[in-house]
Amino acid sequence: MNAANEQPMTTSMPKYWTSEVLLSQADVTRFERVPLADRKLPASTYEMLMDGCAIAPSKVAIHFFTDGARPLETARHVTYAELREKIHQTANLFGDLGVGKDDVVSVLMPAIPESQFVLWGAQAAGIVNPANWMLEPDNLIEMFRSAGTKVVVAFGGEGNTEIWAKAEAVARGLPSLAAVVRVGGSGPTSVAGVPVIDFAEAVERYPADRLLSGRVFSPDDTASLFHTGGTTGVPKLARHLHRNQVFWVWASKYLTGFDSTDVLLVGVPVFHVAGAVVSCYSPLAKGSTVVLMTSSGFRHPSVLPNIWRIVEAFRGNMLTFVPTLVNQVLSIPLNGADISSLTYVASSTAPLSTTVAEAFHHMTGLRIRESWGMTETTAVTCITPPAERVKVGSSGVRMPYQQVRIVQPDGEGKIARDCEPGEPGLVIVRGPLVFPGYLGQEQAARWFDGDWFDTGDLGYLDADGWLWITGRAKDLIIRGGHNIDPRMVEEVLFGHPAIQDAAVVGAPDAHAGEIPVAYVVLKPGATASAESILQYATAHVPERAAIPKYCSVLPEMPKTSVGKIQKNLLRVDAIERMFRAALDSIGRSTHTLVQVSDRGSRGFFVEIRVRGGDADDAALTEVLRSFTVPYAIRHAEEV
Repeated sequence: MNAANEQPMTTSMPKYWTSEVLLSQADVTRFERVPLADRKLPASTYEMLMDGCAIAPSKVAIHFFTDGARPLETARHVTYAELREKIHQTANLFGDLGVGKDDVVSVLMPAIPESQFVLWGAQAAGIVNPANWMLEPDNLIEMFRSAGTKVVVAFGGEGNTEIWAKAEAVARGLPSLAAVVRVGGSGPTSVAGVPVIDFAEAVERYPADRLLSGRVFSPDDTASLFHTGGTTGVPKLARHLHRNQVFWVWASKYLTGFDSTDVLLVGVPVFHVAGAVVSCYSPLAKGSTVVLMTSSGFRHPSVLPNIWRIVEAFRGNMLTFVPTLVNQVLSIPLNGADISSLTYVASSTAPLSTTVAEAFHHMTGLRIRESWGMTETTAVTCITPPAERVKVGSSGVRMPYQQVRIVQPDGEGKIARDCEPGEPGLVIVRGPLVFPGYLGQEQAARWFDGDWFDTGDLGYLDADGWLWITGRAKDLIIRGGHNIDPRMVEEVLFGHPAIQDAAVVGAPDAHAGEIPVAYVVLKPGATASAESILQYATAHVPERAAIPKYCSVLPEMPKTSVGKIQKNLLRVDAIERMFRAALDSIGRSTHTLVQVSDRGSRGFFVEIRVRGGDADDAALTEVLRSFTVPYAIRHAEEV
């Protein structure tokens, strides 16, 4: 529908929803002529979700299956009436445990239906902190201590004993907890003096039709704490306000066209904004249907190999991938599966290779619609609309009422100037999606002119207002003063017929400062040597300085829990390789240990451990002195 013609969606939908779809930046601008305050959005995620539950109470809200090879046979279903009841009961349980609006419930849960009762019940009672249960117990303890966690909810059923083991470790490390709530399984009634409560039994004792707290929500109440930047050390906790999440759900609809008729397939973890807010809360708030594809999502061995049959079984029309998954899906044939219901395939977390995007279109007839955003902007802030013409490689247009600028900083924390259309620079944003800051680490976020958030991403806006992300500022490789965009080199590598995944990072070099190095994963059944890949790069990379110095063929790429390549781990490997090569040049590598650590915001650090009491450090110092990565030389007996 044309953006200029505002019509109610249906009589059963709340009035703040309309049926418009914004297909261009011009449509977004027209839409913004109505002041945001006049849109009358709900004050809280609880109220918005209750509106969604009221649209069609008998409709299935959540499908969940345990085996991707037999999705319908192993499926379990939750209606909207049941969802509404369980959220009330869960919130009332938390309230009885002393959780008020400023208290934190930390959640260690896989993607099962109960995760939705807990996540949104916790936000109705207080503040939810979805946590990556794959983190080490010490990291979880520090995170929960920073959050001021009052209650921990953890999965204790069969199939993932790791979660409950970590919950017990957390209880021993945080004896101040009011309780640990166990979802599934059985076990002791306390751990280290902390009460353990059985979720299934306890919630049935509470009313299902209302919040006993009688809570009056403010849009500025904190709704959740999502951890981010957690590749090393203790992750930062990004605060989301109720108004941030409510606005995102509402505004994103107009750049996707999603409504209550949609069926969304979910394969990403529910402790990440992509899983919790985008893939689960958003469709539930609109009365859509969510399909949780096993508790492990795409990580489950039965899901990806059967993805097209799963689409067919549930008549799914929306599917979200990350770029590395798109590469894998290209190796999974349709084999006659009816995927005609699938109308919207999305990709986020990182720019998608145009080569891969074209291959996916050739295979399925569907265009992948990219988006861009981050935890600090609630979720994605630019989306490729369902327009007939898709700009492959672009993240689309900004969401209404949200502002995006491309600027050149002056190096002293200020903006030197705004970039022209097509000119790359730093991406900064402001608007109702932007978070208020990190809990307890207010100085960790960078701001320009007061309220413009520094995303750390590089990109440009084209003449139509579409955003193109070119990389991360920290990923830029500077070789002898020459700026190299790793994505450009990666795009070339994706053109190699044997390559499935590719990542290019900067490695320290004593002469050039940094040099590009490549890491690749081959397609199943494909063969290619590192040397042949370097020859291919030499022939196809347009800039001589950008040709990778070396290539490493990996069995698999290190990735985060949502499938994003962990380039920091590749940098650790690259740094170690370059330091070892320097030691080899003076015949010292066999008597020396090299240990590289990633210290997060403090950068990388190299420890050189000299064995056998060899005190001749002068040669070491000479060969390493030109490296810009900080290092220390220590004797073995000193460590």
